[in-house]
Amino acid sequence: MSDYAIGLLILAAAGGITYLLVRWLLMGNQKLLAVDRPNERSLHARVVPRGGGLAVVGVIALLWVTLSVVSGDQQLIHVILFGGLVAVCGVGFADDRDRISAIGRLIIELLVALLVVLSVGGPLTFSAGGLQVPIPGWLGITCAAFGIVWMTNLYNFMDGADGMVAGPSAMVAFCLAVWFFNVEDFVFFYLNLGVAGSCVGFLILNWSPAKIFMGDVGSLALGYYFAVMALIGVVEHDLSIGAFIILYGLFLVDTSVTLFRRMMTGKRWWEAHTEHYYQRAIRAGFTHAQVAAGAIILTALAVVFASIEALGATSNGIPFLLFGVLILIVGRVLSRPGIRGDLTRDRSR
Repeated sequence: MSDYAIGLLILAAAGGITYLLVRWLLMGNQKLLAVDRPNERSLHARVVPRGGGLAVVGVIALLWVTLSVVSGDQQLIHVILFGGLVAVCGVGFADDRDRISAIGRLIIELLVALLVVLSVGGPLTFSAGGLQVPIPGWLGITCAAFGIVWMTNLYNFMDGADGMVAGPSAMVAFCLAVWFFNVEDFVFFYLNLGVAGSCVGFLILNWSPAKIFMGDVGSLALGYYFAVMALIGVVEHDLSIGAFIILYGLFLVDTSVTLFRRMMTGKRWWEAHTEHYYQRAIRAGFTHAQVAAGAIILTALAVVFASIEALGATSNGIPFLLFGVLILIVGRVLSRPGIRGDLTRDRSR
């Protein structure tokens, strides 16, 4: 059986198994789920089970272990990366039930990030748009650890609308599968296809109106996972850091700009809020389905620009320029008076 056939089989199996697991959780095993009750910051108006990301992480974990055993690639680094996924998943599971403080969560995330970076190593060169800048070892490790923690929480910040995380994550994982196939890393090729399939399987039940939410258990784990994929790609396969910045750019820009704006205006940036661009769009009248579809389309365009950078099709910074123009246009649209004023329509999800 060819690598493509095996990959398609993993993609389909992961999607089907995840869908069935989520259905199983919804049909009579809701003790594993938390409950999301609407409040003043919510974008929904009804009680919905939260924590369905447990099925996604379960499928990823099972596939990761299986691939490591079958391939014989049971290096310590895989054990550490997998252990980090389990630890972050556990933090998210506890956080969904309000059993862990924000400080406690951050400490665990920092410890996991440091262990991962010290095991894999940090980037020694910043590469983007043809630019190659040497990085001192200590700075590379520091930035990589911060990046893992930031990505872990970034996905959690963006998990506030139906399909908002699962849809774009499927696109990102499929793109990563292509990149790792290109550098002949077949364990991560298959694993990322499994992640893409699992996200699609979950998305079916998370699409508006969502029957279940991913919860911290899923969003934190996916954020950690994609941060680790970037670290492996850069350190072990010399992929461009810039390619990953573009690939994750939609979530990076929304979260970073939003939090920076809150800091500049003296607000408590660490507190929950409704000022992300996707939240403002929904409160201004766009449906959850429209916003999620827009995020998926934007991520698909980011995949194209990032792949041009990652696969070395150009070294003149054009992918960054194109992506920057795209983000500016979207930001301008979402910042027009009607959006900025949060002219809301009552909608439920």
